[in-house]
Amino acid sequence: MLFQEFINNLQNYTDNWSVLGIIRLCVDLVLVALTLLLIYKLLRAKVRGYKLLIILLCFGFFYLLVFFFQLRLFLTLLNYLIFWSLGLFVIIYTQEIRHSLDYIFTSNKNTSFFSTKQEKQEIINILLSTTEYLSKRRIGALITVEREDNLNTYIEKAIEIKGTITQELLTTIFTPGTACHDGAVIIRKNKLMCAGAYLPSTDKYDVPKSLGTRHRAAIGISERSDALTIIVSEETGNISVTIDGNIMMKLNYERLEEMLDRYLIIK
Repeated sequence: MLFQEFINNLQNYTDNWSVLGIIRLCVDLVLVALTLLLIYKLLRAKVRGYKLLIILLCFGFFYLLVFFFQLRLFLTLLNYLIFWSLGLFVIIYTQEIRHSLDYIFTSNKNTSFFSTKQEKQEIINILLSTTEYLSKRRIGALITVEREDNLNTYIEKAIEIKGTITQELLTTIFTPGTACHDGAVIIRKNKLMCAGAYLPSTDKYDVPKSLGTRHRAAIGISERSDALTIIVSEETGNISVTIDGNIMMKLNYERLEEMLDRYLIIK
């Protein structure tokens, strides 16, 4: 009975097996398969920002087309997706929603930047010499440099320092066996604000498994703010930098200097 009912539904859907009806059924099935594949890939990639907005606009446009051509199978699927999308969106983008609310209801911008190129270059030189020292000795490190978005949420939960940055201070903090060795330091302008800070780990699915917790934390903070983070691997001594949700790996000192000069702000 169920099989016969299924055949009858197909017959009705294809207008008694007409050529146009069969073509419409095939297009419907292909669209359903492609949509499910696209949803799977989007969930794995966890798309953000303007890309997510573009996808939502395309989704609305396709919905109008499907409604116009009355592809009922695909239309049913889209209606289910719209019904469940709000809950799914909240589950997947919980951290982003919380970050957006923090951004709206708290003062999130810094007013202090490097006032001169010389002042910025002094900090760059300290960061370069510190990174070189740590890299050659394979001492793991996580150095986050605050830019426009302030990182008070993480600073307040870490060990307060608020001291002038020096190579000696930074290398001492990351020396194995010290209390702050595994956490991050956060730098604001020419001040070392804190040590032992724990940064949020990324939720990305496509991060190479070879990357450890330091790298994942560095990516995570770059997804939630515009901060730049330097990572030194304790396994290889390799230097990496994260910014805007991206990670640049195996940098030499010249490339690191270029990135610091490009992204540190003078106003």
